[in-house]
Amino acid sequence: MADIIEMPKLSDTMTVGTLVKWLKKEGDAVATGDMLAEVETDKATMELECFFDGTLLKIFADEGASVEVGEPLCAVGQEGEEVTAPAKRAAGRTGQARRQGRCR
Repeated sequence: MADIIEMPKLSDTMTVGTLVKWLKKEGDAVATGDMLAEVETDKATMELECFFDGTLLKIFADEGASVEVGEPLCAVGQEGEEVTAPAKRAAGRTGQARRQGRCR
């Protein structure tokens, strides 16, 4: 089952981040600790770290997009695994990563 990486809350006042640049592309092998993207917050530009080993299966947010905290950015899983964009999160739900299909 794919792991969904969501926009993290990188500062106390952050509600939205801008996906500045993807450092990996769909199909790339990724490992825990790899930097996936650059995210601009209300205070600084920071790198988004991967917390899973696998393949970057799907990118849900384009470069330059403004993404709310908790919204999906990409999916990491086994090579060849099918993944679809998850539904919008429920109001008040925030996080950085979740297993697809387990959170509602």
